[in-house]
Amino acid sequence: MLTVEREDHGTEHSGKFAAYVRVSKDDQDVANQEHSIKAYLNGGDHNVKWFREQGVSSGEDWHNRVELHKCLDYCRKQNATMVIYSISRMSRRQWETLRFFEQEVAPGNIKLVVVDDPTLDETTIGFKAMFAQHERTQIKQRTKLALNRIKSEIDEKGEYTSKAGNVIKKLGIHDKLDEAGIKGNKVNTELADKRAADVWPIIEGMLDKGLSYRAMARELNKMGVPTPTKRRNPDTSKRTEWYASSVRNYVLRMGGR
Repeated sequence: MLTVEREDHGTEHSGKFAAYVRVSKDDQDVANQEHSIKAYLNGGDHNVKWFREQGVSSGEDWHNRVELHKCLDYCRKQNATMVIYSISRMSRRQWETLRFFEQEVAPGNIKLVVVDDPTLDETTIGFKAMFAQHERTQIKQRTKLALNRIKSEIDEKGEYTSKAGNVIKKLGIHDKLDEAGIKGNKVNTELADKRAADVWPIIEGMLDKGLSYRAMARELNKMGVPTPTKRRNPDTSKRTEWYASSVRNYVLRMGGR
């Protein structure tokens, strides 16, 4: 449900519009998106063409989203305004969505409407993409600093005491993070890195408390933090849980940058 509406929300619109909806297994969510877009347009002398992306998860590569690219092409050729309900429905990673639209919308002179965000359109998306990328870079830097700080204190004093009072004498896998190699092709590595950066602030806090991988996994499950499998395919109905090994892999990936 919208908390803030655009100034032109609900007024009668004219001209051509291209409405893009990513269809998930949740029919109610799809219906809500379409209802909100129709409520924004609210009748009037306009023509709207719908582009519905079937069977594509929010983690799907942008190049594989056929309907999305059809929608963009339609906007370029017909001088139509692209309308989506929310940036959050496009991808699990907001910074990635913003960067994609920055690259496609601005150069193509495409007008953009994001129904649930009055501040976001073709004139502001570049700034928001830059800010989101800056935040991601900051997370990566804090990650590296946190690991290096703990390792340095262990090297100097023989142990590290966390804020929770837990004493750590050896980081184990952390000791060789800089030498760690991530297997797989470049594309898969980059996608996994993006997912890791999203979850890392939570794991970083647990690391500072001196929690073991097993304890971290238990806390992540209690908090309901999506697992790597769930984040790759949020539409899955399968029950997924965190394990010590999956937490370890996240720490390995973030520290191995």
